[in-house]
Amino acid sequence: MPIISAALAVSGCGEAMNNPYNHSEQEVAHAAATLRGLPALEETEAQIVAVVAKIKAAASRINAGLQWEEARPRRAGGCGGAFANTDGSSVTMAVWVSDTPIPDNDWPAILRAARDIAAGSGITGIAVRADKPGHHDVVLTGEAGTRIALGTKLAASISSETGCRYTAQDMPTGIAKG
Repeated sequence: MPIISAALAVSGCGEAMNNPYNHSEQEVAHAAATLRGLPALEETEAQIVAVVAKIKAAASRINAGLQWEEARPRRAGGCGGAFANTDGSSVTMAVWVSDTPIPDNDWPAILRAARDIAAGSGITGIAVRADKPGHHDVVLTGEAGTRIALGTKLAASISSETGCRYTAQDMPTGIAKG
């Protein structure tokens, strides 16, 4: 009997109910309702692309040595959590890199400019992942899953994502926000 008990213990059958990827119908319905209250994916993407362009321009005005190049192209994808069971989609926009890192003496002004620009689009949260000489890394966040990451160490980078949204085509009829 000990062999059977051991086999059951390692089979993982007991974990099916505790799986974080299993979501109740209520959680999925709540996620879908949340998406119905948000702008379409295309609108959110255009807004974030414009914000990132303004952040790049502001950073380059503060330090002319910052020359931004696309390091990775835009990628479309699905959504996580309970949103994975909706018709929602997300976009990770192009990643922009400057081979010139942001100097410590310019970091506060560039971060302030980025926060001010992002706040105009409702992206007002901040998570500081690193803040020490020669290494700064923050994520600016909006309530609806929008994110803009700005950092510098050996180079400077800006990345962004929309969070989960319905596309204009998938938006339930009569619900488009804007």
